[in-house]
Amino acid sequence: MSRRRFLGASLGGAGAGLLGLTGCGAEAGSASVGTDHLSLWYWKGSLSDKLLATARRGVPGVPGLRVKGSQIPDGEIDSKVRTSLAARAYVPDLTVVNSDNLATFFPDENEFLDLRTLGAESVRDQYLDWKWKACFTPTGRMIGFPLDAGPTALYYRRDLFEKAGLPYEPADVAEGVPTWEKFIAAGRTLRAKGPGKPYLVSNIGNVFQQVLLQSPQQFVDAGNRFIGDQEHVRRAWDLSVEILRQKLSARITDGTPDFNAAMSGGRVATMTTAVWASYGLKDTAPKTSGSWRLTTLPDGPCNYGGSYVTLTRYCREPEAAFSFLKWLLSPANQLKSYQEMALFPTTPATYADPAMHKPDPFFGGQQPIDVFGPAAQKAPVVYFSPYEETANTPFFQELTNVELLGKNPDRAWRDAVNTAETTLSRVGVS
Repeated sequence: MSRRRFLGASLGGAGAGLLGLTGCGAEAGSASVGTDHLSLWYWKGSLSDKLLATARRGVPGVPGLRVKGSQIPDGEIDSKVRTSLAARAYVPDLTVVNSDNLATFFPDENEFLDLRTLGAESVRDQYLDWKWKACFTPTGRMIGFPLDAGPTALYYRRDLFEKAGLPYEPADVAEGVPTWEKFIAAGRTLRAKGPGKPYLVSNIGNVFQQVLLQSPQQFVDAGNRFIGDQEHVRRAWDLSVEILRQKLSARITDGTPDFNAAMSGGRVATMTTAVWASYGLKDTAPKTSGSWRLTTLPDGPCNYGGSYVTLTRYCREPEAAFSFLKWLLSPANQLKSYQEMALFPTTPATYADPAMHKPDPFFGGQQPIDVFGPAAQKAPVVYFSPYEETANTPFFQELTNVELLGKNPDRAWRDAVNTAETTLSRVGVS
C-alpha cells in the first residue's frame, strides 16, 4: 500500500528540550566549520555521484568553492537534520529534503534561509511553475530549491488491452479512459475478456493516492483545518472502493513476491504511478519488455515524489552555496543527472534535448518523455501541510482493512475520519 512515511515531530515539539539545553557556551554553527568545503547531506540516489565528485574538487565557475556530500540513509536524514538544528551545532550547510517532507519543516522555517534573498527569482523561469511554488512556506519564505520531479502516467499492458477488445495504442487509450470512471469500466472488460482474466490494479491504495494528488488540497488546508472529510478525499475513497467492489483489484502489496509474480505473469494490467516506477517494473518483470505502454493518467496528470535542496541558517557561505545550487540544478546538469541517475528534471527546457527522446524497448519503442514531459508541466500545485502524514495514515490503514480484512467501507471511512480528527486535534489542527 503506497503511503508517505512518518516523519516525526517538529523542532518546536520533540526538539524543544534540546533547544533549551544547548547554548551554554557551546559553539553553534555549520558542520563545515574549520574545513575547506561546505557540507551537504543527501541520501543515495538523490543526487548525481559524478556531479558531487566534481563539486568536491571545486565547483565550476565559483573559484575556491568546494562542496562535500555526506550520504545519510533516506529514512534517517530528516531526524538527523532536526537533531543537529536543535543542538545548534554540526548543522549541514545544505541538505536534500523529500517532496512531501518539506512541509514538515514549515513550523521551523526560520531554521532555513529564504532563497529569494540570495537571488532565486533570477532563475525562476527555468523551473516548473508548480514545483517552484511548492518551495514556499505559507508565510511566503522560499526554503526549498527544485531538485527532481515525479510526473505520473497510466502504465498499461498493450497486449492485454488488445486481446480484451479495448483500445490499445497510447493515444487511443488516453481517449478511451479519460476519467477514473472510464478506467473502471475498462477494468471490467479486461476482467471479462482479457487473457487469464487480469486484474485492473495491484491494490486500491495506489488509485487512492493518485486521485488525491490530482487535487490541489489534501487533508489539512493552509488555515490549519482538517479537510479530510470533504468531497475530494471522499471521491478518492469511493473510486478506490468501487474498484474493489467490482473485484478488479488483485489485493496484493507492491514490492512483495506476490506482486512481482503478478506483474511478471500478466495478472495485473495497469499501474497508476510515477516515472520512477518504470525502473522498478523493469527489474521486477523483465520478461514483459515490449508489452507495456504509457499514456495519460485518467482525469489528468499529477506529481508523485521528487525532492528539494535547502540551505540551513547556519550555512557558512550562503552566497557561495546558492551559486553551487544554481550550478548543480541547472538545466544542463539536470540532464546529466537524468542520464546518470534517472532523476526526472524540473527544468522544462531539458525535455527538448535529444537525449531525453530515446525510444525505450521496454515500452515498445515508445519515448517516455512524450508522456512524462507534458505530465510534469501540467501537474497541479498541491498544498501539503506539516501534518499531512498524521492526517492521511488512518485513511491508508483503513483502506488496507477494507481490502485485506473485508471491513465495511462506510464504517472504515468513519473510523478514518474520526481517528484523523482526534489525532490532529492533539497537535493543534482544528
